[in-house]
Parts: sequence; structure tokens; C-alpha cells
Amino acid sequence: MSLRLLIVYTTTGGNTRETAELAAEGASSVGGVEVDLYNAYGLDASILLEGDAILVGEPTWGDGEHHADFLPMDRSMGELLAPEKRLTGIPAAAFVGCDRAYRNFGRAIELVEDRLMECGALIVQRGLKIELTHNDHSRVFTRQWAHDFVLRAKGEMPPQPHRPAMTREQADAIKGVSLADRERRNQSGLRHS
Repeated sequence: MSLRLLIVYTTTGGNTRETAELAAEGASSVGGVEVDLYNAYGLDASILLEGDAILVGEPTWGDGEHHADFLPMDRSMGELLAPEKRLTGIPAAAFVGCDRAYRNFGRAIELVEDRLMECGALIVQRGLKIELTHNDHSRVFTRQWAHDFVLRAKGEMPPQPHRPAMTREQADAIKGVSLADRERRNQSGLRHS
């Protein structure tokens, strides 16, 4: 039996789009999966009813708010899907772009997950936070993250607790940055990207 995975995202500079595309590659590496990739801008949330599993992503905006391009999708989910929990039982996870310069590091992940759960979806995997831009290490991690999500959606791996959300240190590890690397960069005044 085939599983249809919907990946819905918004992006500003292309980084969250890259995460979505990498996730599509990783998910497609599992047999029996059909992946559809959609930019959420201008989409009606009813598109989510067409999937057997859902990944939703957006860049974190400002100090932990939804990105302006994602707000219509969020509103649509609240109006069309939440009242009757129309996504009940559908496995889901979230991914966001973020920047440690803001106090609420990647808080959009909680906003997306909360809306998905309000609509009845089951968050089966910890959300993915990618700080600023991808590197080779984070590209490999993102593909594996999506691969594992599909296995969880198919019931071939156990669900993973999604809270607490990924920390700054865990986001560093995704990019292959150690605590010592981070401290050296902070001391030299450089930002990691």
C-alpha cells in the first residue's frame, strides 16, 4: 500500500524550501511513498486532507511568530480543519528555519505543531529546526529525519516524543557544530551559518 506524504511550506530566502526539498528526497527513499511538495502561500488548508501523512514547515519570523506567508494557511487550518478535527489520526511533524539571535529560538515549531494537533493530527516525531542556512551535515540529517518520519507514519518505527522542542545545542549538532566550535565562534564574533 502506498503512502501519500504532503510537504507544505513557506519560505522567504529559500532556506525553508531547501529543507522541504531535502525532506522530499529523504521521504522518497522509502519504498511505497508518493511525495507532493506545496508552497503554502495562497493554498487552502483542505489540501491537507489529501495526505496520509503531513510535514509542515515555515521560517520562524521575528521573535517566534508565524511567517506572514504562512498566516493564511494557519487561519485556514483553524477555520476548516480544527472545528471537526478533520486531520484525526494523520501522522504529522513540523520543520522551521530559525536564528539564535532571537530570544524565542525557532518557536514557530510549537505554533505549527499546536495547530496540527488542534486539527487532530498526531505529531509522531520531534520537529526539525534548521538555523540560518543548510550545510552538508544538515542536508544529510534532514534527509534521514524525513526518512524516519515516513517509517513512523507507516508504523515501522515507534513514535518519537515531540516535546520538548529541539534546543540550540541540538540544532548545532544537526549542522555538525560542537559546543567548543560554538564557543570559539562566539569569542571571535563570527556567526555560524
